[in-house]
Formats: sequence, structure tokens, C-alpha cells
Amino acid sequence: MEMIKSKSLSRSLLKGTVLNFGLQLANRNLSKNNFWQTLLVGAAGGFGDYFGGNAAMGAIIGGGNALINKTKDFSTAVKYAAIGGAADLLLKVKEAKAEEFPEKDKWIIEWDIQLPKGRLKRVVQEDYEYGCTQATLKSIADYFGTKITNEGEKVGYDFADFAKKNGFHTITLSYGDYAEETNKIIYKNVDEFYTIIASYLQRGWPIAATYFNGYLNHTVGVWRIIKKRHTQKKDKVRYDIKITDSAKIDYLTSLPSEMFERAIIRAVKPY
Repeated sequence: MEMIKSKSLSRSLLKGTVLNFGLQLANRNLSKNNFWQTLLVGAAGGFGDYFGGNAAMGAIIGGGNALINKTKDFSTAVKYAAIGGAADLLLKVKEAKAEEFPEKDKWIIEWDIQLPKGRLKRVVQEDYEYGCTQATLKSIADYFGTKITNEGEKVGYDFADFAKKNGFHTITLSYGDYAEETNKIIYKNVDEFYTIIASYLQRGWPIAATYFNGYLNHTVGVWRIIKKRHTQKKDKVRYDIKITDSAKIDYLTSLPSEMFERAIIRAVKPY
């Protein structure tokens, strides 16, 4: 007989809180003035999930956000309930993956390559929707012991163009999903892709990766890549991409390989 796992209150609270921060940010409603209200509504939604499921969580979060954002649209509860179901599914997938490979020692490191001087310093971008290009280049400039000379305007920039304005040379190692098929750089396989990129890190070139984060294009600095192989299933390989992220909230320290492989990837060095 299969054992049914009991619902965890802490898991529900985490689910509600993370979900509501994501919703407020995606809808451009999150600000320093409603940070704590967003936190409380998310936690209340978590209680709703624990005691009544996704529908209850959706109703609480939908109504709470309507009050926070000073709107009267309480009909969004159904939408939030549906999104809650998707969040629940993602959590279950993550748990299933953890159960599939529960022991850390089932993975061995084949190679671990990073910048000679280590981690890139984190510089926080000015706004939620722009500034990642500037902040990432500032971080890379700091690695080389210099500063950028052209701050630019408060808009989004192509990283290569902005780097050139500030005296940095970039080499595009992959166009990911951002170029026509005929313009893409071709690698023999995934391992060659990561090996070549890691070789630039080894030579002291920081990497800038621009990817779509589900809301907008976002640029981060890459300073370390680790290749791991499963000890029992020899054909299973994974890559850990360590990054320095300038995002104002919910910044990442590692980038999923699926996103990295679809990004514009550029090696950076002063002229």
C-alpha cells in the first residue's frame, strides 16, 4: 500500500509567500511600501492552502492583493487558484527529483573551473525592470580593478554595446534563442559547449549571460561552472552554473542549465 504524505504547514506557508511575491512582481505591483503586506497576504494564502487547498489560497491571495493594490477586482481569485495549482505541481516535481537522487555522493565532480580570482562581486541594479546590464558590467569591471566610465541612461541596453562604450571587449560564445538559425554558433555537443565557455573563465574572462527569466530579458555574471556525473547512471551529466545576479529581490546564485543553454553568452575582457 502506498503511503500518502501529509501536507506540511511550513511548505504551504512557503508556497503562498513565494507565489505572492512572484505575482506582485510580475504584475509590477511590488514596492517597498507594500513589501510587508505582500508577505502577510502570501502567508495567509499559505494557511488557506494548508486548510482548504488551492482554491482557498487563491481566494485569499486574490482578495488580499486587491486590497493591497487598491483595486476592486476580486474575480482574480480563480486565476490565483489556477496559478496555485501550477506552483503546487512544480513543488511536487522538485520533491520527486530530490527523491530520485537523494544522496549527494551519487554525483562526482569531473571538473570545476572558475575565474582565477574567484567570485564576482554583487552589484544591485537600480530598478526591478532595468539596470542589470549596468550592474553586471560594474561587477565585471570591479573584478578587473576598474570602473565603468559611461553610466548610460535608465533604460535596458544590449550587453555587448554597453560593454564597448565602457572599453570592454566581448566575444559571443552562443546566441542561444536570440538569433536566426543561420547565425547560431554550432557546437558538436553539450560538453563541448560547456568546456569552451569554461576555458574562458579559466583564462580570466568573466562571462555575461542574458536570458529570458519569464518576465523580461535579464543579464547575470558567470564566474564558475562545475561538471558532475552520476556514479551509477554513467550517462547522466549535469552542469552547475554559479552566477552573480544583480536582481533587487529573489536573486539567484546558480542558473539552471536549461536557461543558460538558451542564453546569449559573452566572454568579457578590457581592451
